[in-house]
Amino acid sequence: MKEECRVIFHPLNTVVSVSRGTNLLAALRNAHVQIESICGGKGECGKCRVIIESGDFREKRLTQKNHVTAAERERGYRLACEIFVSGDMEVTIPVESRIERPQILCGLSGECDCGGMDPAVRIYPLEIRSNPTLPHAGRSIRLREYTGKRPAISDAEYRKMQESDTGLVAVLTETNGYPEVIDAIPNEKAGPPLGIALDLGTTTIACALVDLDSGLVIAESTTMNKQITYGEEVITRIAFAMKGDGLRLLQQAAAESINLAISRVAEAAGVDPPELVEIAVSSNTVMNHLLMGTDPGYLELADADVSRKPFIRKAASLGISIHPEAYCFCLPNVSRFVGGDAVSGVLSSGLHCSPDISLFIDLGTNGEIVIGNKDWIASISCASGPAFEGAGISSGMRAMHGAIEKVAIEPETGEAHCMVIGGGKPRGICGSGLIDCVTGMFQAGILDFKGILTSHPLVREGHNGPEYVVVRAEDSATGRDIVITQADMDYFMDSKAALCGGIGVLLKKYRMKVTDIRHIFLAGAFGAFVDIHNTVEFGIIPHFPNAEVHPVGNTSLKGAYAALVSKTKRREAEKIAGIMVYIDLLVDVDFIEEYTAALFIPGKEEYFPLKLSE
Repeated sequence: MKEECRVIFHPLNTVVSVSRGTNLLAALRNAHVQIESICGGKGECGKCRVIIESGDFREKRLTQKNHVTAAERERGYRLACEIFVSGDMEVTIPVESRIERPQILCGLSGECDCGGMDPAVRIYPLEIRSNPTLPHAGRSIRLREYTGKRPAISDAEYRKMQESDTGLVAVLTETNGYPEVIDAIPNEKAGPPLGIALDLGTTTIACALVDLDSGLVIAESTTMNKQITYGEEVITRIAFAMKGDGLRLLQQAAAESINLAISRVAEAAGVDPPELVEIAVSSNTVMNHLLMGTDPGYLELADADVSRKPFIRKAASLGISIHPEAYCFCLPNVSRFVGGDAVSGVLSSGLHCSPDISLFIDLGTNGEIVIGNKDWIASISCASGPAFEGAGISSGMRAMHGAIEKVAIEPETGEAHCMVIGGGKPRGICGSGLIDCVTGMFQAGILDFKGILTSHPLVREGHNGPEYVVVRAEDSATGRDIVITQADMDYFMDSKAALCGGIGVLLKKYRMKVTDIRHIFLAGAFGAFVDIHNTVEFGIIPHFPNAEVHPVGNTSLKGAYAALVSKTKRREAEKIAGIMVYIDLLVDVDFIEEYTAALFIPGKEEYFPLKLSE
């Protein structure tokens, strides 16, 4: 039997007992401490920094990358993924490694218009009559006002109806394709049926509690997806799921995160979670598989045959704590990296209803782009999303308290002026701030047209090569310089080229010019917080001179809401998924050309015929 060791995590005052030899990052996960770990514990991202205050440990360097300087090592800094517990320890989680107070876009309020209420779950009064001529035959049961197929009724519910001496109402669901009575409730306790619309993101979760009679959104909540400590990107999650008990741990983490979000909205509304009779989930393909506990390993294959039918399961079988007989409905996927969240984006933006050619862009942890109109729809996915959320950047962080969200750089001096979420000293820079920063750096001559740092007076030789100082150490919350390094710029340029090149592939395949696009729908935090002028100026997306730009908020949650309150919208979502073409950039011959051309600022002349300032 392995010896147990006690690990104390400051400043969280969290204590966990683990076996000797346990990896410290695994210990943090066991203690439910959320810490940055983009690479999932491979030693590549350098984000899971901790300070060893005392105790016995063993260190195993996973890569040759030097994420911790010699001076920092003297102060006890290490990467949690490279530390193995050898005895009792005290560990501090420094401010730059903590995940706290994230800025998560929710975006539903009051009553949302989805074209009419037609929920899959309804309540019907029960009419129960005794047969005086056959007293032993039991009582007849009928659902008043219900005109559909005869519903299935479980033995337990049937007995409850037969034995009841009071008036009852039946809760009937048609989610699984056939009507089914899942509960019988006394009249005096019956209220409108309540359901959950949920956006299950790779990083974050947004949840809304909805009255299924009126469509009213009663309460909303957000939280982090607890899977993030297993890796930030979907590819990392797939790899973890394929190892040992990984799939079970990821499924459990998803269910726990969902239950936390549900408990918050239920508390706000003054109801118990078992009163919630339906949940509709919108998520990407990998998250869909992980929630269902379905092996996602085949999604690594370029020719993966992905079902375009919605996943439907009993919520209880997934560990989701709502009504024990309630169903979980997941919007349908399209391909291995275009999922129900992209279908939700099309559904809620109305792209599929208009004769105009529109472009839908959703840059979360993964990036999905959809082009089309009422006659045709095509999509791509690109791994550019993390860079625009601050991931993969040395001083990058997600949009939360302490993140730099806006930057203005003086063209003459190159000095940066920053706005911080929540005020105070900054901890790092998030996606919107990063886009502002690199655009200002280019305009001030700190970057050349290839994204290379120039010999500007504010560019210095840093620990890992040339770097531009955005905030000096004495002005930051971490006591470290917030910088943009050449390695950061290489990563950012790669992401910019992937996104712009992907859009270029869609335009080229369908013989479209930038002047043909009439609407651009920008979803999520990308649409809500980024400066669209800077996004085009730097060449992240092309300049569409005739297009109207629409920030459309959390379309994934809006799509889940539509599916929750309308069976018609569910059928519409299936139709969208069925006709949507998917172009896999990893095997597409045009992508290399478009990607290479987009490695310059701003990019191909046909996509950027004029600078916006002209």
